[in-house]
Amino acid sequence: MDLIINLLAFVFSLGLIVALHELGHFFFAKRASILCFEYAVGMGPVIWSTRKGETQYALRAIPIGGFVSMAGEQDLSIIIKKGQKIGLNLIDGEVSEIILGTFKPAEIILEVESYDLYDRKNEGLFIEGTVDGISRFLTVKKDAFYVFSEKKKLQVAPYERSFESKTLWQRFLTIFAGPAMNFILAFFLFLIVASIQGKPLNVNRVGNVTEGNPAFISGLQDQDEILQIGSTPISNWQDIGPALQLVSGQSDVVIQVRRNGQVLSLTVNPRVDINSMGLSNYTGDNTVGSSNGAIVGSAFGKASGLLEQNDIITSVKLNDVTYPITGWSDLVTFAKTTNGGSVFVTFTRDGVESTVNWIVWENEVLSSQAIPAYTTTLGIEPDFKFDLGYSFVSGFTGIGESVNQVIAVLGLLFGGSNQIGLNDLSGPVGIFNIVGQYAKQGIAPFIWFVAFLSVNIGVMNLLPIPALDGGRLIFLGIEAIIRRPLNKKVENTANNLMFFLLMALFVYVTFFDILRLF
Repeated sequence: MDLIINLLAFVFSLGLIVALHELGHFFFAKRASILCFEYAVGMGPVIWSTRKGETQYALRAIPIGGFVSMAGEQDLSIIIKKGQKIGLNLIDGEVSEIILGTFKPAEIILEVESYDLYDRKNEGLFIEGTVDGISRFLTVKKDAFYVFSEKKKLQVAPYERSFESKTLWQRFLTIFAGPAMNFILAFFLFLIVASIQGKPLNVNRVGNVTEGNPAFISGLQDQDEILQIGSTPISNWQDIGPALQLVSGQSDVVIQVRRNGQVLSLTVNPRVDINSMGLSNYTGDNTVGSSNGAIVGSAFGKASGLLEQNDIITSVKLNDVTYPITGWSDLVTFAKTTNGGSVFVTFTRDGVESTVNWIVWENEVLSSQAIPAYTTTLGIEPDFKFDLGYSFVSGFTGIGESVNQVIAVLGLLFGGSNQIGLNDLSGPVGIFNIVGQYAKQGIAPFIWFVAFLSVNIGVMNLLPIPALDGGRLIFLGIEAIIRRPLNKKVENTANNLMFFLLMALFVYVTFFDILRLF
C-alpha cells in the first residue's frame, strides 16, 4: 500500500509540475507562431498520443521530465540527402508529403539533386531532382510533412516558423515562461495550503493536541488555555516557544492550564529534538529522560542505525573536547555551544559501553533550511481561522522562503561548506521517497511539498548553465549585447556537452538515492 501511495503521489506531483512548466514554453511558442512538433509529459516510449493540428500531444512512460519540441532546435536538413530516392505526394501541384520509405504509395518517385526546405531568404520551399530520367522542379507546401512510417510523420519547418527567426523578446518569453509557470503553480499551492490551515491566532488557547506527543500524554486537551510553563507566564501563542526553550531538556515540567474555568497543573516531559545530531528523546508514544545520562528515544538522519531507542548517552567528544552528558539538558547545551563536525558519542546498551562516530551538521547548513540546532515541543497547535489576505500573502512568502532555501543550499554546495556534497542531493528516487512521506501526512503537507518542489525546479532551470533554460537566456543576453546571433554550432556544442554532464550527475545522484533506501 505504501508503494502505491508513493507512486501515485510521485506521478501526480512531478507530472503536474512538468506539465505546467512545458505548457509555459508551449503557450508562448504558439503565440510567437513557432512550429511545435510535440508537447510531451514524461520521457522515453510513448504510451499515449494524439495529434491536434500541427502538434503531437503525448504521455511518455518515464514520469521524470517532459519537453516541447520546437522548430529550429534540431537540424532537419539531414533528413534527406542528394542522390536519395524519395516519394512525393502532391496537392494542387505542390508537394504535400515527402515519403521516406516504400510503405505508402507515392505519386512521384524522385531522385534528389537539390532542395531548400528551410527558406531563410523567403524565396519558397522546393525540391529538385529527376523522375524517370527527366528533371523536375517542385515547390513544397509550407505545411508539408516528412512521412517516416504509417504512424510517424514530422512537419516541414521553414525558417519563418522556427525559434531562431523570432525576436529576442519572443524567444525570451518562450524560454522564461517554463520556470515562470513553476513559480505561478507554487504561488497557488502555497495559497491553498494557507487557506486549508487558516491563519494561526496569537492566543494562549490550544487548537489541537497531537496524539502520542508529550502534551497528549500529560493530559492536555483541545481548547485548554495555557497559563504558565515552568516559571514562565503565558499570555499568547508567541510566549510558548521561548518558554519551552527555557525548560529544554528538563523532565517533569509543570504546566498550568485553565479548563472550563478551573486551573489545573499538569506534568509534562517536553519533546527535545537535537536536529544537528539527529537525536530525540521522543519514542513516538512516550518521552524519556534520566539523571544518569540521556536516554535515546529515537535516532534520525546520520545517527539513524548507529544509536537505538533506550541507548544511554554518557559523553560526547568533538574537536578533542569531551562533554559529559548527564541528561538531555547537557545535549541541548552541546547543541547550543558547538558548530558541527565529527562527533564521537559514547553510550551504553544493555550494560555494554560503545562509541560511534558521525558528522554533526553545522549551524550554517541547518539555517539554510530554516532548521534550528535543537527544538523543544509539546505537540500542540494553535487555533486557526480563514483569512483570505493571509492566504494570498502566504503564496508570495512561501515562494520567497523556498527560493532562499534553494539558493542557500547551492551556496553551501559550491564552496560554502564541506558538509554538503553532490551525494547529498536528491534525484527522482529520493523525490519518490520524500513525496510519499508527505502524502502520508495529509493533503496540506503534500500540497506544500509539491509547491516547494515546483520552486526548486523553477530555480534550478534558471541556473546559468547551458542545456537549461537559464543557460539559453544567457545566450540571448549575449546576443542582445553583441547585436547578432551566436554561432549556432558553438551554442549547440555547449548545450550538448552540458546535457551529457547533467545526465552523468543524474546517474550519480540516483546511485546515492538508491544507497540511502537501504
